[in-house]
Amino acid sequence: MTSHIRFNFVFPRSYEARVLESYSLVHPAEKLYHFPVKLEEGDRTGTYIRVAPKNANPWIGFFALGFESEHVAHGLYSCPDPYSLCVVVGGYAYIVNTLKPEHWMQLEPRPIMDVQVLPHLKLLIFIAATTMSAVGESGWLWTTGRLSWEGISISEIKEQVLHGTGWDALADKEVPFQVDLTTGQHTGGARPEMSSGTHTPGAQKS
Repeated sequence: MTSHIRFNFVFPRSYEARVLESYSLVHPAEKLYHFPVKLEEGDRTGTYIRVAPKNANPWIGFFALGFESEHVAHGLYSCPDPYSLCVVVGGYAYIVNTLKPEHWMQLEPRPIMDVQVLPHLKLLIFIAATTMSAVGESGWLWTTGRLSWEGISISEIKEQVLHGTGWDALADKEVPFQVDLTTGQHTGGARPEMSSGTHTPGAQKS
């Protein structure tokens, strides 16, 4: 799993983070946190991350794996907020306050297929199978309405507008859409009859 993990620390951060190969490398004096806090039977597989904030004690996070697939996102990302860390494990995306690890959220929907880092807008964009979501300096900002029946392709990003295509099962073809990255409002897409307004991602929090 470690070999598939992408590292992207473009945004300035106030911590160091690295993947541990196994639980045996966890230091007994460093507190262990589980994400999610209450693990289900299927959450026993995951990744251990050691986080060392500049002004706080180091800690270990166990992040439950979503899907065993190379086609979903896996990675560590710095966030627009320098104290937050994004961990994506098997398409499950977690945003954690590195100074207060008990403050965290898990993004919906799942799985996340890709993560786009946009420094010029101070955004992380999370691309799922039918929607996309944005995280900014203050945390989660928006999730689009449905853009595709299944699968999203990004064509280009110009300033604050993202251009892409989604699959229209009824027409049996790819159709274009545009998303305003400052608001999450979209036009076009495979389901334009649905509301283009933003909605809550139903993120899990501690």
